[in-house]
Amino acid sequence: MSVHRRPNSPVYHYSFYVDGRRYRGSTKTSKLQEARSKESALMTEIIERGPLTQTRPRHIPMLREFAVRFLEWVESAKLETSTKKYYNAGWALLAPTKLARMRMSQITPDDIEATRIVHQVKKGEKIISEECSGHYSNRALRTLKRMFSKAAEWRVIREQPRFKLVKAYGRDTKIGAETEKLLLETLSQPIKNKRNDRMRKNLRDVLLIAQDTGMRPSEIYRMRIENLDFANRQIWNPYGKTAKSRRFVPMSERLASMLAERCGAKKEGWVFPSPRSKSGHTTTIAKGFQSLRERAGLSKKLVLYSARHTYGSYTLAATGNIFAVAGSMGHVDLKSMEPYQHHDLASLRQAINMRNQNHASRSQFGHIFGHTGQTGAAEASDKNCNQLNSKDLLVGPEGFEPPTKGL
Repeated sequence: MSVHRRPNSPVYHYSFYVDGRRYRGSTKTSKLQEARSKESALMTEIIERGPLTQTRPRHIPMLREFAVRFLEWVESAKLETSTKKYYNAGWALLAPTKLARMRMSQITPDDIEATRIVHQVKKGEKIISEECSGHYSNRALRTLKRMFSKAAEWRVIREQPRFKLVKAYGRDTKIGAETEKLLLETLSQPIKNKRNDRMRKNLRDVLLIAQDTGMRPSEIYRMRIENLDFANRQIWNPYGKTAKSRRFVPMSERLASMLAERCGAKKEGWVFPSPRSKSGHTTTIAKGFQSLRERAGLSKKLVLYSARHTYGSYTLAATGNIFAVAGSMGHVDLKSMEPYQHHDLASLRQAINMRNQNHASRSQFGHIFGHTGQTGAAEASDKNCNQLNSKDLLVGPEGFEPPTKGL
């Protein structure tokens, strides 16, 4: 085992044999000790995992070539349906980029950072390309990370590049009391179309459930009547994307009344059935919520998922029990609670007001201690004191003669 430099080469190369097979290549470093360490690590890997040439192709594939195998694995793997859709959508964003036309071994973190993720947007009669938001860009980058990890696992590449996700700002809008009232009033407006009336009712009920339970919209759509426990005022959720998604969530009084009216005498079945859906239940109300938001004149930042943020913020502020709130929301890690917390500023505002009041009251007596910035009576008192001379300040009781020597 030894490393060496080729003529006119700034880096060291390795050359060794394992089981009669020769391995040689570049260590990609000009430091001798680092080159020896890389050679030793490669030899250990070959001894433990077998020759690289058994499973590693002779030529590294381009990303779009590897995507065919990756997407086949996504379809056949035991993944959540939402996860499969996520990776497929992520590749759809990556496919038009220059990364798709590069060999996987040539893609560097700098290449990934310089890549602009865009999508097609229809504006009027024109279709233009717009740069994706942080959330959509990260969907593509997470898909790319998964592709590299599978390539390394399948030994298509030797190592994967390390890169960071882009900054994506969390949802900063809650469905407060006034907003909720406005949405419900808009939904209660008369309508003639029976189908639209049924859609409005679904939209209203999903909104209330999201507000009072903090469930994800996808979990609400799959609610079943047999999982409603009216006696103990709780709902059992057997679905979700995390290990703790199988959980009980609270059933408020208004929710109990609404669900009892909706389900009637039925003992089983979907809470939100849909004969037009292959799954048998409603799968989305996104367009209905968008139309509702426009009629109510609310910001586009307000989405149905904002109700989940509202639940997390209000329940934590009211109870102070982050473990109970995280458990009811199906979070595995408490760090996942951070994007949902819109901390109440009232206590902070009150603290600042108290401090300002204390400073204001102290400033009235600041002249006694040499403080500046006095106003009102304090300034008048200072002015009167300045009009006294030193002799006046030494006047004592009647018959008292102040000493003048040394003054």
